[in-house]
Amino acid sequence: MKLFPRIVSSALVLLLASQLYAEGESTALLNETPEQGVTRRKERRKSLIDSVKEVQAVSISDPDIKVNNVSFVRNFASSGRGEFLNVTFDIINNTVKTKDYQVYVMAMYEREAPVAYPSIWRKTDPQKNIFLVPFQKLSPEPIDEKVVLGEKASNDREALKYKSVFNQVPLREFENEPTLEGYDHYLIKNPDKALKIKVYGDEAPPKNEHILSNIEVKKEERDRDVNYATEGHTYTIQNDKFTTTVTTHHFSKFRTDYLFFNRVLLLIFDPTRPADKKLVYRSLMKFDSISHR
Repeated sequence: MKLFPRIVSSALVLLLASQLYAEGESTALLNETPEQGVTRRKERRKSLIDSVKEVQAVSISDPDIKVNNVSFVRNFASSGRGEFLNVTFDIINNTVKTKDYQVYVMAMYEREAPVAYPSIWRKTDPQKNIFLVPFQKLSPEPIDEKVVLGEKASNDREALKYKSVFNQVPLREFENEPTLEGYDHYLIKNPDKALKIKVYGDEAPPKNEHILSNIEVKKEERDRDVNYATEGHTYTIQNDKFTTTVTTHHFSKFRTDYLFFNRVLLLIFDPTRPADKKLVYRSLMKFDSISHR
């Protein structure tokens, strides 16, 4: 009788593998030799190193502005289907001129890579130095992790998962998984899709720019008790003389493997600067948990 569950388990694994194969998932790594695996990993590490060379390593501060009063608020969404992390900060203009900036705010959940073979006698494991980001929400617009990883890395990632399922072995390669550094590097190299804001000086903002937001609630949404439109709300900007207050909204939907955020990355760019000097502010904020208010 003890053999029966093992037979069923093996049958389920083979069924899953056959479904993946039938759906056209990559099987190129299934018959990979150890030598080919070493070569593939070396090429991936080389591509990661090359991509870092194009990244502005540190921010070059802008004396014209100052970032103040960064705060976090966690609350339930009005739809009842999840929670929001609201990140608020002020950008202070130290001059009398109005200036343009671009802002990214990414909230994410970061954790250690799983240890495939945990043991009480092994005090350290090299995978404890690997941190993965299984969940993130970017403001002003969501971003797909496959865009950050690239097509080849995304295909290799799916192939490695297929290989681990087919061979019934734990997945131990994480070079093709999304990481905080990967998102950071991608956003720094691609500031054009960031939130465009104005920081006003002694000239008051126009009346139609005092409050800017991307939320649009239609009449049928307002007439209902449950409002689903707010789940797509990602930013609110309040403009005033010398101060611009930015609030970004990051939605986490309730699900079986529920994750909330424990990292926030804030990037500010000056679009008038050369490509390798655009980043004027970078802050990574870490926390274990945030209470509801």
